[in-house]
Formats: sequence, C-alpha cells, structure tokens
Amino acid sequence: MATPRLDHLTATGTDGINRRIFLADGKGLSVKGEPGVALFEEVYLAEGLDAPDGEAWEQEDPIELWLTSGDEPDRGRLFYDVPVTAVRALIEEHGGEGTEQDPIG
Repeated sequence: MATPRLDHLTATGTDGINRRIFLADGKGLSVKGEPGVALFEEVYLAEGLDAPDGEAWEQEDPIELWLTSGDEPDRGRLFYDVPVTAVRALIEEHGGEGTEQDPIG
C-alpha cells in the first residue's frame, strides 16, 4: 500500500514540529522526526486510534498530554521513539492514507 505522505515526512523530516497524517478511515495521527530516521521521536495518535500491542509502542507518555491538554477526554495518546515501520503498519491497518492531507511547507 502506498504511503506517500509518510514517505515524504520520513525522507525530509518534519522541521521540528508534529505533522499530521489523515487516514483513509477518517482517523489521524501526527509524527515528528529528523530526515532519514528509522524512528520518529514523537507519534501522536488522535482520539479513537489505538496503538497495536507490541514493543514499538511501549514508550507512551500520558503525563505530557495531561500537562498540555488538561483533563480533556479527547486528547489521544503520545508515544516516543516509534519505528517508521510500525507507523507504516498502523496506517495500512486503517486503509492507508486519506486522499486529503495538509500541505507541507
């Protein structure tokens, strides 16, 4: 399955900010990382998108989200040092990338 936005963000990096990726099933996530890395330093999963069980998704930080968003129930989940391959597998589980994406630049 093609993942052009993920491929672009992996190759060029995210300029130090979180970049959103909309999924075909209407859910979304964001990634943050340097160009050409094998691990994204941050991956945020929006509300309703669950992380698969596994080693790739072990470094979750609910405290950071609580500090930045308070007690909002729809805050999602934040993970650190997630392999690009794990993010790609998650995107594919949800039907791939959506056709509409934010412009990069």
